[in-house]
Amino acid sequence: MSLRDPLRDAFRKRSSGLKSLRTLLCLSVFGILPLTVALSQIQPNNGLPGPGRNASGFPALPENANPHPDGVRKLQDSMQTSDNLKLIRALNEQRQKEMTSDTAKLLILVNQLKAETDKASQDTSCKAALSMNEIRKAELIEKLAKAVSEKMKASVAN
Repeated sequence: MSLRDPLRDAFRKRSSGLKSLRTLLCLSVFGILPLTVALSQIQPNNGLPGPGRNASGFPALPENANPHPDGVRKLQDSMQTSDNLKLIRALNEQRQKEMTSDTAKLLILVNQLKAETDKASQDTSCKAALSMNEIRKAELIEKLAKAVSEKMKASVAN
């Protein structure tokens, strides 16, 4: 046992030296860490902006750069409004052209149906009977009339 005691003592001395070195290293890291954080938050010029810079640190704009931000916004809005008005006018013109062409088709179909029914009524004495072609034309006229009616109701407006 006497041989082991000196080995243990030597090991303890060596490990105690490593423990003290590790402790010293940890204390220095934990001591330096708050210092580096504090130094990183310090701003030059005591937090005041430098020459030619505003409070956020960006370069300052000239005095006449944007004299009336609301005026600029109003100008943008008016430009957008005029673009919207042009679009609305174009859409209304297109809708009106479609209504005109649909109405012309409707008039042609109605005249054809009238001519067919008049011809059929002259040929036969029974006016109640309609051919399948006449019924299909009447349904097509009804659909087209509803479409024109919907287009008249729905106008593009602001």
